[in-house]
Amino acid sequence: MLRLILFLSSLLVSINLFSFTSEIKTIKLNDGEKISARLALPDSRTDKIIICIHGTGPNTYLTKRTNFNFYDELAKGFCENGVGFFTYSRRGCKNGNVPPYFTDVDSLQYSKYTPLQEVQDVECMIKSILKDKRFKNSKIILYGLSEGTIIASMIAERKKVRVDAILLHGYCNENLLDIIKWQNEGNSTMVTINPIFDKDGDKAISRAEYENKDELVSKYRKAIFKDIAFDKYDVNKDSVINIIDITKLRAPFHAELLKRVSDNDWMWIRTNYFNVTPQWFTEHFAIEANKTRLLRVDIPIHIFHGTDDANVPVESVYDLQKRFDICHKTNLTIHIFEKHSHDLNFYDIITKKDWSQGHKAIFKVAEEL
Repeated sequence: MLRLILFLSSLLVSINLFSFTSEIKTIKLNDGEKISARLALPDSRTDKIIICIHGTGPNTYLTKRTNFNFYDELAKGFCENGVGFFTYSRRGCKNGNVPPYFTDVDSLQYSKYTPLQEVQDVECMIKSILKDKRFKNSKIILYGLSEGTIIASMIAERKKVRVDAILLHGYCNENLLDIIKWQNEGNSTMVTINPIFDKDGDKAISRAEYENKDELVSKYRKAIFKDIAFDKYDVNKDSVINIIDITKLRAPFHAELLKRVSDNDWMWIRTNYFNVTPQWFTEHFAIEANKTRLLRVDIPIHIFHGTDDANVPVESVYDLQKRFDICHKTNLTIHIFEKHSHDLNFYDIITKKDWSQGHKAIFKVAEEL
């Protein structure tokens, strides 16, 4: 492994934004690439730094959206609880002006983004923070979101840098190959639509439930099903739309996606799935699942997961707890939130001006660690 080259330079920009001071940094990574990062610090002294590790895709230290910046909101939440908050721009990603993602992507640099490279990049960032004499004794807490729960767990297990605790939000228990299969078998769709359509709780949608004139049902029928007739989705003609129907409908796409990964067809993947490379898939498919890796991690682990998470099943969190119990390990704490989505109802802070119960729990745990 190439020796990690530590922090090269730090461009400090002090601006008053909400209740924190923002420092913009330039960090040179182990292969000479440079990325931008931001350290948000509370007005009061802090002895804890959250290192936020992105979910999948081209993200920046702001992760800008049309009416807000995702990481401005999270920085405010952590800093108001006396915890510093560090975010970074992924390789090849810069803040942009074009909606909906507002990210300018240099494909050549971004193509190097794979799970192991991300692990090494974040390790480099942590070393650069600890080199700052203000934080040499600070607790380093990894906060992984979605794919970031895999990256954070790998960093903790490798022990190349000091990590004092990990917070895992939207937890990935299985290998990504199994997670994508679970999603494309229809589970993801059913988790999304059942709370809206399934009024009798039988995990299936009848014709009457599908054609309901309720405003919310009508909205989701248009958004998810494109207002297509019920019979088109009732593939096996048993008078309900259930997991069997969705699996049959999704099977061709799942097979095509795996074929395009094998064929190294980044353009098709970017156009029809998401902007990640075939190399990103193949490396993820080969690495160990968190459900066994985390058993070798002895620092505090906190998992935050919603019952309505359509990206990764809440049952996987209970599976991990059972594994820890069998091994008599006590460093895992799980936090499950009813009617919370994969993002733990983040948009509550935008629409209701109040954090969801899931995010309030994350901020509280970070403050108390």
